[in-house]
Amino acid sequence: MIPQRVKSYSPPAKPPSLTHFPVFWKSQERMLAMKQFKSIEKLDTAILYSLELASSLSVLLLAFGLIASMANVLTKGSVLSDNLIMQRIWAWTQCIAIDASVAGAIIRTFRYSQEKERLKFWLYALLSVLLLFTAAIVSDIESVQQTLSIALDSAYSHVFIPVELLIWIRSFVIVLLIVAHAIRHVSVNEDEVVQAEQAPVTVTPELVEAIRSVIVQEIQGEQTEQKALPAPDNYERVKEYLGEYPNAKVREVAQALSISLSTANKWMKVVGERANAE
Repeated sequence: MIPQRVKSYSPPAKPPSLTHFPVFWKSQERMLAMKQFKSIEKLDTAILYSLELASSLSVLLLAFGLIASMANVLTKGSVLSDNLIMQRIWAWTQCIAIDASVAGAIIRTFRYSQEKERLKFWLYALLSVLLLFTAAIVSDIESVQQTLSIALDSAYSHVFIPVELLIWIRSFVIVLLIVAHAIRHVSVNEDEVVQAEQAPVTVTPELVEAIRSVIVQEIQGEQTEQKALPAPDNYERVKEYLGEYPNAKVREVAQALSISLSTANKWMKVVGERANAE
C-alpha cells in the first residue's frame, strides 16, 4: 500500500490593510465617507442656490439704488436726504445687493478661470478683490466701534484708508456688479484667431494632369451608372396618367412624370394615335 502524501497546512494570506494602499485610495475613502451625509449635501445645494438667487436679484436692488440716488440729486435731496424711511430702505437694499454678491463673485471667478474665459475671469477677479477689501474694512470699523465702545466717527480714524476712498471703491463696485451681470449673458470669444498667410499655389503640369484624371474618372463613373439604370417606360407612364387625367396638358404631364416637354408631347401623341386606332 502506497502511503499518501500529506499536504502541509499553510494559513491563508491576510488581506492587505489600509496602510498598504496608496495615499490616493485613502483620500478617496475619506471623500466617500463625507458624501454619506446627504443632509449636508442638500444644505450645500440650498446655500448655493441662495447665493445665486441673491446675485441675480442684486442687480435689481443696485438699479433701484442708482435710480434713487439720481432722483435725490435732481430733486435736491427730497428723495433721500429729507426722508428717513427712504434712507433706511436705500441703505438696506445696497448692503444686501453688494455684500450678498461676495460669494457669487468668487465662485464665478474660479468657474470662468476653468472655462478659459479671460475677460469674465479678470472682471470677476477684480470684483472679488474689491468686494473682499471693502467688506474687511467695514467689518474692521464696526469691530473697533463695538470693542472700544466709541462713536462711529472716532472708529473711522482707526483704519488705514480715508472714508472717502472707501466710498469711492464701494461706488465703483456697484457699477462693476451691474456690468458683470450684463456680461454674464454675453458670449465672448477670447480665442485669438491667427490667420496664416496663404502661399500662392503654383500650377504645375503634374497638378493639371492629376486634376484632369480625377475629372475623367468622375465622368466615366457617372456614365457607367447611367448605363446601368434601366430606361423608364414613358409610354406606359403617360398612358396610365392620361387614363386618370384625360384632359391633362403637356406641361402638366411633364411636371407630374418628371420628363421633358418634348418627351411628354411625343408620348401623348403616341397614346392618342393608338387609342384612335383601337
